[in-house]
Amino acid sequence: MKYVYLAAWAKEYSDFKAALDKVWLHQDALYLGLIGGDCLVFVLNMKDSFVYHQKGCTMPKEAREIWQNLRNSKLGNLRMRADDRILELDLHLQDIYGEDKDHQLVCEFMPPKPNVIIIRKDRNLVLDALVKYSLADNPMRMVMANQPYYPPKTSFVPDPDAVATIPEGVSADSINDYFRLRHLEILKPQDKALQLTHKIKIIDKELKRLLKRLDYQKEDLANAEKAEYFHACAEAIKPNMHGIKPGQKELVTIDYLDPELKEIAVPLLVDKSPHQNLQYYIKKYQKAKNGLAIIGINISRTKAEIEAVKKLRKRLEDGEDLDLDIKDKSGTITQKISEMDKVLQFKYSEDWHIYIGRKAKENDFVTTKIGKPMDWWFHSRIYRGAHVLLRNLKKQEVPPDLVRQCASLAAWYSGAKFSVNVPVDYTQIRYVRKPKGSAAGFVTYTNYKTFFATPQDLRSLRKELEA
Repeated sequence: MKYVYLAAWAKEYSDFKAALDKVWLHQDALYLGLIGGDCLVFVLNMKDSFVYHQKGCTMPKEAREIWQNLRNSKLGNLRMRADDRILELDLHLQDIYGEDKDHQLVCEFMPPKPNVIIIRKDRNLVLDALVKYSLADNPMRMVMANQPYYPPKTSFVPDPDAVATIPEGVSADSINDYFRLRHLEILKPQDKALQLTHKIKIIDKELKRLLKRLDYQKEDLANAEKAEYFHACAEAIKPNMHGIKPGQKELVTIDYLDPELKEIAVPLLVDKSPHQNLQYYIKKYQKAKNGLAIIGINISRTKAEIEAVKKLRKRLEDGEDLDLDIKDKSGTITQKISEMDKVLQFKYSEDWHIYIGRKAKENDFVTTKIGKPMDWWFHSRIYRGAHVLLRNLKKQEVPPDLVRQCASLAAWYSGAKFSVNVPVDYTQIRYVRKPKGSAAGFVTYTNYKTFFATPQDLRSLRKELEA
């Protein structure tokens, strides 16, 4: 972000004072949760970085808390340095012994690696930082705990005549609103589009690999179709082994497999003996004869995989939100998507998807391959049955009515489908574990709640939602 905009924001909030509750880190954003429910959001995107104040802030569920030692600090004296894109914020804390501690939060908004650093103010010592590096990483300066803090030396010079104006078409009343909208409506969608591009690249890489495999298989097929030729070469060498001279490149003799006994020219390996040449053609004949049928089957499978990958790419291009985990290296992409397509599923909304595993192997796949830590998992307590997974795509709190509906599905797809008040346990996937070596569909779970559900099948749920 340009210096003039950051300076304008700092001017808007020059009198800002608040008490710090917790500090959270999530992806490319640092959240300073304030007592009262608001927060300061430091956007640390490598392409653009800035800060804004959010009222009624809700922390992302997968965010992790850091810097617990700063809890209950008093925030104030917010300012921009005059020489670069560095925001400073004072933190005053009184510890349990009644001693005053003064820290400073330094936010370096310079690309490509923006950073947030905590400094002990009286000694100018770094206490902690989001990005730490030594002189081996950066010969100009280090950012390490218990080392003096030095601001970065850059050639940047602020333009004293520049004015921060909100771009046309942006419905923002202040620089803070502009920053907030830029984060939520531009940078986050860009990140989502980047993830889609990355997924398509993974698909293209898989397609390239399959096409290369198909070329090799076609070469093998061409060789396999020469089985009779290799057989004729072997039969031609047998009666002429004593006549083959060392270094001979070709044997011209009668083709004993030809009804008309025409001549055949057999290429010879000059560095091999007559017996080794014979064995060479016998092996090629056996491999070609045995592999002809297998190679044909393999080519058909590869072509089917290529078509499946192309369809997958088209689905991504059409905007379908496939649960494709690009970090999961187990199995091929087509195998995983094929297995996912077999699972009973329902797109409840843009934020929630439901998957139902009706068999032991499907249960394993739903729970261990599709499920992510913040997703919700449902299973009837007493009876054997389906693992019902509620994909939490926006990392939100699950609505009570959706809990009821998922519990009803778990009750229906279990041994208690014709019962009432079926106890269904539900928890988040991060509390579900599959013991090593356990049978298909077996898991253990903790931190669960129980809902007494009336069984309902997926068709009835769809009708209920359409009504």
